[in-house]
Amino acid sequence: MRKQKTLIIFFFAIITNFIKAQEVYTYEKQISNLQNYISTEIDTENLEDKVVLKGTLIEPKSNYTTVVIIVPGSGKDTRNSHYRLTEKLLENNIAVYRYDERGCGLSTGKFNTISYTINDMINDLKFVYLNIKNQKTVVGKKIGLLGHSMGGMTTIGILDKNMTPDFLVQWATPIQKKGEFIKYQLTTGVNKFEEELVYNSIEEKIFVIDKINTVIFENKNDENLVLCKKIDKVSKDIGYKKKNYQRFTYANFSSTKELIKKDFENTYKNCKIKLLYIIGENDKFVDAKKETELLESFNNPNIEIKKIGNLNHYLKNGIENIKEKYEIEDNGVNEITNWIKNQ
Repeated sequence: MRKQKTLIIFFFAIITNFIKAQEVYTYEKQISNLQNYISTEIDTENLEDKVVLKGTLIEPKSNYTTVVIIVPGSGKDTRNSHYRLTEKLLENNIAVYRYDERGCGLSTGKFNTISYTINDMINDLKFVYLNIKNQKTVVGKKIGLLGHSMGGMTTIGILDKNMTPDFLVQWATPIQKKGEFIKYQLTTGVNKFEEELVYNSIEEKIFVIDKINTVIFENKNDENLVLCKKIDKVSKDIGYKKKNYQRFTYANFSSTKELIKKDFENTYKNCKIKLLYIIGENDKFVDAKKETELLESFNNPNIEIKKIGNLNHYLKNGIENIKEKYEIEDNGVNEITNWIKNQ
C-alpha cells in the first residue's frame, strides 16, 4: 500500500510539472516548425536576487553567426512571446533566446506589478546575457538584444552596467527622461489613471503628474522614506488630496517611481554599438514624434531610426489589441530582420 501511494505521488508530480510546462498566455503562441531547429533549455540564476530564470535557446540546424535575446514589454511574458518575430528570425538563420520572466512560466520568484521594478528587470537580463554569452554553442557568435517598450528600457539599461552586446534593437522604447511617456499615455487615453487621479480634465491630471514626476526625478538618490515625504509635501502644496484619488495615490508603487527616475538620454548619446530604433507612427503608448526627434538631436552615427506609418505600438495595423500584440505586420518584422542580418 505504501509503495502504491509513493507511485501515485510520483506520477502526480510528473503530471503537475507537465501541465505547468505548457503554460502559454492567451496572447502568446509556441512557434511553428520547432522540429526544424535545435532547442536547448538554458537556466540562469540571478545570484543577487536568488531567482532562476528558465528559457529556451532555439538555433538553426545550419551554421549561423547571430543570436538575439528578446525582451518583451510590461506585463507577464514567457518564452512564448514575440512568436512571429522569432519565427522570422529563425527562417533567416538567426538564433533566438527567450526566457520566462520572473514569476512567470517555470521561472522562480514572484511577478508583482507593484514591486517588480525596471531595476530588477535589468538585473535579470544582465545575468541572462552573461550566461548566454558563455554557452559553448554561442561562443564566438554575435549576440544582440531586442527590447520592446519597457523591454527596450531593460536592454539599454544593461549598457550602464558595462555590458556590451554586439547590437541593440529598441522597439517603441521610451527615451525621454522623467517619465514623459506616462503623460503621453494619458493624452492618448490608453492609461486614464481613473483611480489615482480623480479630476475633471486631462490638464489637471498632467499638472499633478508633472509636479510629482519632477520631485521623484530630482531626488532619485533619496531613500524611499525620504522621497515619499517629499512627494507628500508637493502633493499638499498643489492640493492633491484624498478626494483626488481612490485606493492609491499616483506613483505610489516602487515600480512606477523607478521608471520615473530613469534617464537613458546620455546612454543613447554615447552609445558606441549599432542600434536600431523602430516605432510605429500610430503608437499610443510611446510618442513616436517626440522620441525620434530627441534621438535625432543626439547626432549619434551608430543609431538608425525607422518610423513606420499606420502601425501601432506592436507594429500592427489598427488600434492596440492585447490579444494580437505579437502578430507583428510583415513590414515591421522585415525591417527588424533585415537590419539584424546586416550587422
